[in-house]
Amino acid sequence: MQEIKVKEVVNKKMLKQFIMLPWTAKIYDNDPAWVPPIIADQKKLFDPKKGYFYEIGEVAYFLAYKDNKPVGRITAHINRLYEEKYNKDTGFFGFYEAIDDLYVAHALFSAAEEWLKKKGKTRVEGPQSFSVYDSVGFEVLGEHIMPVVGLFHFAPYYKNHVEACGYTKCIDWHCFLVRKIDDYKPYLQDVRENIMKKQDVKYVYYSPKEMKKRAKEIHEIFNKAWEGNWGHLPLTDKQFKMFVDELKQIAVPELIIFAEKDGKTVGFIVSIPDVNPALRILNGHLYPWRLIKAFREIKKVTKLRTIIMGVLPEYRGQKIDDVFYLYTIENGIRLGYTESDCSLIVETNYKMINALKPLKAECYKTYRIYEKNI
Repeated sequence: MQEIKVKEVVNKKMLKQFIMLPWTAKIYDNDPAWVPPIIADQKKLFDPKKGYFYEIGEVAYFLAYKDNKPVGRITAHINRLYEEKYNKDTGFFGFYEAIDDLYVAHALFSAAEEWLKKKGKTRVEGPQSFSVYDSVGFEVLGEHIMPVVGLFHFAPYYKNHVEACGYTKCIDWHCFLVRKIDDYKPYLQDVRENIMKKQDVKYVYYSPKEMKKRAKEIHEIFNKAWEGNWGHLPLTDKQFKMFVDELKQIAVPELIIFAEKDGKTVGFIVSIPDVNPALRILNGHLYPWRLIKAFREIKKVTKLRTIIMGVLPEYRGQKIDDVFYLYTIENGIRLGYTESDCSLIVETNYKMINALKPLKAECYKTYRIYEKNI
């Protein structure tokens, strides 16, 4: 057996190796479900001056080498906002990638755990890369299906790695797919003919001219509406700005809807085209010739993803979310979309899961977060 060395990333050269490892280690060669992340976005995320996480946490990056070649990576990180709200015992791992070698896996997880122990942590949770609203979990269902925009695909053997290193299930996050229009026509008719008539709510579409105002509303409502959801932490200003910067590039006004009552915005839903098939063409690079091909592919997209939704707590129970679904589905069909993905939804969010039942949504992909006492 060749010796495996794990080193902490301490310079730009090693950070580049960390970012490029999925390519250099050929982890996803011939894997049609992998959508390579945009390398420029990764560099920004890992830049202490630009990345949002450095304002709220501390992180260490580790690389595993075999025969002097990088063959695996992992982060260990602590989140001060999490510690203020939940506990000071939990640390996290994330951004795990490795060849299918359990010796490499053990070496990486040991390095991350030792770093967290030195920070006083007695429990590890992950993958969270970096937060519960970034990339979370390894796929345990639908791992051979390409994920929708904003989600990631991982090597199917990663769940074996983490379990072999002593981790067990913490919680699951599900992706649901709505695709049979005939199945939910009666539900949509009921929403339009009964629910909407009883409401005193105005529904308006997003306008790019109102981007600053609407972004602020989404931020404020989301932080309040998601309070109580598993692992929720309010999005920081810098974190939310990164979300908006990515969103506005592919935003479709008819798929971003706001609910207003007595002149006040009380809820919203944001759906976006699933551009992952196009992003796959880029292979992580924003080269002009790749962009041209990607734009052509975007025109063929027939799936959309409802990426975020929220209704202020005091306005829940008024079926506002049902009307959001109605408009999203009707507008989506008119725009040529035939499938709608709702994700990610944590397994304990029974209200949201039950709300999807009239749409006969299929749970087709599940991401699992793991935990371990150290």
